[in-house]
Amino acid sequence: MSKEHWMRDLPSELRDLSIINLAIPGSHNSMTYGINSKSKLSPDAETAIRRWHRFFPCFVRRWSKNQNSGILEQLHLGVRYFDLRIAQKEDKFYYCHGLFAMEVFEPLLEIRQFVETHPEELLILDLQHFYALTVAHHQQLHKELIQFFGHRLYSTADGSLKDCTLNRCAEMQRNLVIIYRRCPIPLPLRFWPSYSWPTPWPNKASVKKLQSFLEDSLLSRQPQQGYVSQCLITPTGRYIALRLFFTLKSTAKRVDKKLQPWIQEQIPGPFEPKEDPRVNVFLADFVNLKDGQFCNWVVELNTKLQGQATDNLEKDNP
Repeated sequence: MSKEHWMRDLPSELRDLSIINLAIPGSHNSMTYGINSKSKLSPDAETAIRRWHRFFPCFVRRWSKNQNSGILEQLHLGVRYFDLRIAQKEDKFYYCHGLFAMEVFEPLLEIRQFVETHPEELLILDLQHFYALTVAHHQQLHKELIQFFGHRLYSTADGSLKDCTLNRCAEMQRNLVIIYRRCPIPLPLRFWPSYSWPTPWPNKASVKKLQSFLEDSLLSRQPQQGYVSQCLITPTGRYIALRLFFTLKSTAKRVDKKLQPWIQEQIPGPFEPKEDPRVNVFLADFVNLKDGQFCNWVVELNTKLQGQATDNLEKDNP
């Protein structure tokens, strides 16, 4: 079932909640579907990857691609949070993950068309890592992104993230949030800094350790912040060596299967400083597995909020 309009279709009381209090599906290394047989090594490639690529480029591609569905398919599956890694080459910006993918603005054109034709959906672009960018490159990228998305950007001048609700953003015609991390120069008002939306990296090679990390790190979340739970494992050299004929996709299938119960028991929504923190964004590899089951699990969590809203209403009106 398509999730093309899932935000629009939320009950009005949920559209009045901040986006940091909703459960939102995200894709890890969102643009790596653009990696192909012509892709060259990118600046983030580690020494071992460079060595492997010399003799087994196909093998490196298999472990560099975290998604194989294009941006429109991801959007229709319900993904609203995109994890982006950007490198510079010959005065152009490209997506990367060990290998170069496509030029930065190619898929952003599809994203711009989507936010213009879906004014009641809201997207979050998380510019997570940068490679081989100088201060001048960052200045150039800031300018190009602001010109490209224009009035659609919900900026720090429009209010806090707590004020960023779907209904309010639709009225303001703002339905795109850009998080710009690890920037060496002051950020323009149009972008949100790292601390506004923490995304702790698990760096675990087992699902059991991953789940423990997700549970423990969530406890550090603050009520005024967004938050990303990265539901993915990070393969070590040993992990890959023992699974030479595997791919990241087969790894993602295993993570989905084992982590499903934990994801489905989570609760989104607002919380007070002394209360247990609640979930927000969930990040995964290969979000199109089994017709987007991961996205379905996450979006469904919002129905728990609807029940809470009804309970609160009954308490207020006995």
